[in-house]
Amino acid sequence: MRVLRVISSVDLTSGGPINGLVNSTAGLLQRGHDVVTVSLDGPTSMHVGNFPFQIHSFRSYGGTFSYSPGLKTWLKANVMHFDVVVIHGLWQFHSYCAANACIKAKIPYVVFTHGMLDPWFNDVYVLKAIKKKIYWRLFERRVINQASAVLFTSEEEKILARESFRPYSPNEVVVSYGSPQPTVNVDRSADLFIRKFPILSGKRFLLYMSRIHTKKGIDLLIDAFARIHYSEDLFLVIAGPDNQGLRISLEEQAVKLGISNKIVWTGMLSGDLKWGAYHAADVFVLPSHQENFGIVVAEALSTSTPVLITNKVNIWREVEAYGAGIVGDDNVAGVVKVLSKWLSLNDDESEAMRRNALVCYGDRFSIQSAVHSLEKQLLSVIEADNV
Repeated sequence: MRVLRVISSVDLTSGGPINGLVNSTAGLLQRGHDVVTVSLDGPTSMHVGNFPFQIHSFRSYGGTFSYSPGLKTWLKANVMHFDVVVIHGLWQFHSYCAANACIKAKIPYVVFTHGMLDPWFNDVYVLKAIKKKIYWRLFERRVINQASAVLFTSEEEKILARESFRPYSPNEVVVSYGSPQPTVNVDRSADLFIRKFPILSGKRFLLYMSRIHTKKGIDLLIDAFARIHYSEDLFLVIAGPDNQGLRISLEEQAVKLGISNKIVWTGMLSGDLKWGAYHAADVFVLPSHQENFGIVVAEALSTSTPVLITNKVNIWREVEAYGAGIVGDDNVAGVVKVLSKWLSLNDDESEAMRRNALVCYGDRFSIQSAVHSLEKQLLSVIEADNV
């Protein structure tokens, strides 16, 4: 099949959607399908230059809305050459423009919402919620309600999405989602990471690896880490890009709490260094207030690293069911409870959780199952359109 994927940006630091797109595109290509990606980074963007697959990118205007006449013209001329279109994300010009082009050309399309219909955003960003309700009435409801399918990566995400906007009547489909298992040498990559950050040599550490963003609950993690009775050899590693400029205030928080010497800030990690961090860590932690899926959770599980997460990470039910980690509330008390419970595990319990993490990944979050699920759904959409 010929697949067109439309996304606002292919910047790998922007979070899970683009990483999921890259991973599943590789799988679809291996299965013999043609895949083309379209973005609004601009043709000269370094993100486009570094993108590993076929891509067309257009300049955009109008701030975060990203209006692009070039995208509109290209879609009008080319969308009919594809069997199905996959739209990634909402609330920007690319989703409306792509859906509108598909409807006019009678090409089936599906939408990955990537958690953007979660009611959490309406509760926290009240002014934006008002704007979104207007935009929903004018444009976005058509994108969602006329899609051949709206794809969710967990049952939790699907249920939460029903609470945000009206009228809402999509064809809801839950598909598997995941990440590829790393092929790096475990010991060598872990040693590479420790040599890069030698203060961690011989130490135990919790690993946070994701964007430094307000919704990720890093302030809760720092507060909770300061409250637990940790040993001298226990550190907290915070890895990820600081797109919001929050690191300074978080570092100040750590200084006030007297634990700045127990936190290692690494910036964004990639390649062997990233996988080395997972392999070297004793446990992975993601205390988010809202997390549609959490591709980093799947990555941690793929390295047999247990995860400590909140019940606002939408795959928490799967993690809990497999005994692959510990789940708590997204507040300081909840994170303290999770950390304390993990610290109380004996060696046998810790080892069992590590084994469970890998089983959970293999059963629910491997890239093979994710690609198979997406391929099956896209073929089903195409078949239904041809009837």
